[in-house]
Amino acid sequence: MSLYKVVFILILFPHFVLSTEIIGEYSVDNRYFFNDGAQGQKKRHSSFTFSPEIFKEENNTIFHFKPKLRKDNKDAERNLLDIQELYQLEILENKEIKYGISKEFWGVTETSHRVDIINQIDSSESFDGEEKLGQPMIKISYDEDWGLLDIYALIGFRERTFSGINGRLRMPMTIDSDNPIYQSSLKNKRVDFAIRWSNYYDELEVALSHFSGTSREPRYLQSRKDLSMISPLYELIDQTGIEMQYLWGSLAIKAEVISRSGQEDRFTAATYGFEYTQVGILDTRIDLGWVIEANHDDRLESSPAVVGTRITLNDIADTQVLSGFIYNERSEELGFLLEASRRIGNCCSISIEGMYFDDTNEDNNQFKLFQFFKEDDFLRIELIYYLGD
Repeated sequence: MSLYKVVFILILFPHFVLSTEIIGEYSVDNRYFFNDGAQGQKKRHSSFTFSPEIFKEENNTIFHFKPKLRKDNKDAERNLLDIQELYQLEILENKEIKYGISKEFWGVTETSHRVDIINQIDSSESFDGEEKLGQPMIKISYDEDWGLLDIYALIGFRERTFSGINGRLRMPMTIDSDNPIYQSSLKNKRVDFAIRWSNYYDELEVALSHFSGTSREPRYLQSRKDLSMISPLYELIDQTGIEMQYLWGSLAIKAEVISRSGQEDRFTAATYGFEYTQVGILDTRIDLGWVIEANHDDRLESSPAVVGTRITLNDIADTQVLSGFIYNERSEELGFLLEASRRIGNCCSISIEGMYFDDTNEDNNQFKLFQFFKEDDFLRIELIYYLGD
């Protein structure tokens, strides 16, 4: 996003100069890969991120500003200057109006968020697609007895970020992110629309959504500028989704299902499973959660299943450990993931993320989701310092 656009947006928010609460974080992370990259990339990568927040609430009006600056020592394509949040929220009796730049999350499952489509993925930041870019929008929410209705006008399109030639994890062909291809003649200036209804019925949570606009998930074509590269293709789609979560004591049954048209043939994709939590195992304060989820996608011959655990120590340092196995029966792929975090005093925290890709049967002719990453087993350690604590 260019500097003049940032200045113009700030002028629209008079509360910016009056804001007094400043929070946020500064982080340094190091990623260690156990092998050299398939395209000759280095084993060690490091970066820092600075993300302050300015927050103000007054007279049923909330103002929130959160930029994000990231600098990588190996991959220039991973450098980022993004506005994650810059909005003003007006709270009325049974209605809220948000305008500006924001991030919105849809979904209930753990391993794949099928319905989550408002924000673009910052894929150069994280392998799992959890990190997103800010999206300019106008959002109107109605809170009634029949549920919560959110209506979105999404102003402009954010292109997905990709790792560069020196970056990891990436596909073997370099992505020509400077020359994307759009189906819409308006390209990244098109206004997209979305609507979502949600409600609770005792232990059942349900939501229905529809999105019409430019797909956040690109397909790829040969670059028109450089035949050795591929360009992301952003097509116009319509996507309808449903989310369901049923709580039965310590058991949470979850599902997300979408149907999408516009990217060749209409297809359906789903993630479904459950999470069971054992509270206070072995007469301790420790909670142990079990996560089992399966996936389906009409575009793939088979999709992976995930079996994982979530350990919460419930200590003053808020220690949590999430680990699990990803297995695809048809392609015989096996992956292992690890995420752990812990506070250090009041000022800091440390997090650990790891991923292992196993492809022991290279003779299997099935398409492999992890085939481009078999040299990219990694361990990432991040130290976060919190501003305002």
